[in-house]
Amino acid sequence: MTVSVLITSEFALSARLEAQWLQDLPLPRRTEIGDWPDTTARHRSLIGSRLLAHGLRRLGFADDVLATLRYSPRGKPTLKLPVDFSLSHSAGRIVCAISTQGAVGVDVEAVDKLRAEDFHLYLSAAERAWAGRSSRRFYGVWTRKEAVVKAASEQGLREVARVDTTPSERFAAYEGRHWYTIAVPVGRQHVAHLALAELPRDLSFHRVAHSALERHTSTTGTVSVR
Repeated sequence: MTVSVLITSEFALSARLEAQWLQDLPLPRRTEIGDWPDTTARHRSLIGSRLLAHGLRRLGFADDVLATLRYSPRGKPTLKLPVDFSLSHSAGRIVCAISTQGAVGVDVEAVDKLRAEDFHLYLSAAERAWAGRSSRRFYGVWTRKEAVVKAASEQGLREVARVDTTPSERFAAYEGRHWYTIAVPVGRQHVAHLALAELPRDLSFHRVAHSALERHTSTTGTVSVR
């Protein structure tokens, strides 16, 4: 199994670039995003789609890879390709994970002042105790849970409480199954985790420059993210 994780920073799109990237999406998705009044939400979604296309081209797929992109009302997005993928964005950072065999989930969060003690509904007593008063530890637990839900379920946020991250920092349990959870290098201001049903044969992290997304190239940087 090969898993690629692509990471980029958030940036504002010009009107020309926004229009161009919208045109690459299937009509239903194009219409949906185009109707969003929140400019930041539109741009984050479009950058995520572009990051997905960039990663798929690196795997050898054609330039029109987004043509079969589908979003169900409650389920995760899919493509008519032999891959599974997951997208996540938070203020300042956007991440895409692509797997050629098996389910994958990814979640990224910007670190702020939230703490585990504020999330009794979603975190167990053991998880809250492990995180303590550390915001970074809270986001470590949260992103692991979210990543597992995105890989394993279509039920959304309500399933987060059912993911148990206490077996170890490398595993999480959900519905009687263990999932591998791997930290993603997204910089000191963010926390991100990847969830996988099995360890991949090849796992790679790529920092993608804005210019690479704009010009359809495969140029990526190193895993170092500031």
